[in-house]
Amino acid sequence: MNLDVLEGYIEVRGKYPILITALHGFGSDYYRIVVRALKKYLTIFGYIKKLNSYKELEKSLRYTSSVDVYTWEIAFKVALAEDLWCVLPTLSKVDYIDGIDIPDYNLNKGYTSITPFWKRIEEIVKSEKIMVLIDIHGMKNIRKWPDICISTRGLTTVSKELVDRIASFFRVQGFKVAIDYPFIGGAFIATFGKPPVVEAMAIEIKRNLRFHGSKVPKLMGGAIRVVKEYLIRK
Repeated sequence: MNLDVLEGYIEVRGKYPILITALHGFGSDYYRIVVRALKKYLTIFGYIKKLNSYKELEKSLRYTSSVDVYTWEIAFKVALAEDLWCVLPTLSKVDYIDGIDIPDYNLNKGYTSITPFWKRIEEIVKSEKIMVLIDIHGMKNIRKWPDICISTRGLTTVSKELVDRIASFFRVQGFKVAIDYPFIGGAFIATFGKPPVVEAMAIEIKRNLRFHGSKVPKLMGGAIRVVKEYLIRK
């Protein structure tokens, strides 16, 4: 991390070969309300293509939310508490950055592999011999969905043993856990997850578990200790 320039991310140095991030952890939660209102308006009145900002407006409506609320804080606090490597974005997925030829800054898409964020992750993984990457995400309060989803791209980015250990930990705490449902994971874990050398997963946390005063950081710290034990025995 270069303290003299803007790079689109901040970094925490760690002791253990584990890196935690929250790709969609930065942005405005109010964005989702604005998008809902705008979509309702456009449904009623239709697109007004004469507007100068039409193209920008259409692009913005690709996403219903700009942030997985509180996930940035979860990753940051867990990194500090457990002495992990951590890289966190300071841009939201709906942002567009001049000079970088990509449609938006959704860091879970393959086209963002050219960003300083991805390149820094690559550097840390190689130089610090990172063995496990964890991407914290958030999901909606849909009744049929689990409390926690561990995304693994069909167990291609992480070992079944590690997934089973983490899932068991969450279940013992009383949470309903699913693997790859409702999300299988994006380009980030697909790119960096190369077991058994480097294992990568996303952990999706339901919205009703993320609120002011929630002890989710403590819960995630427990999951990280499971990962540490796994690495010791590996």
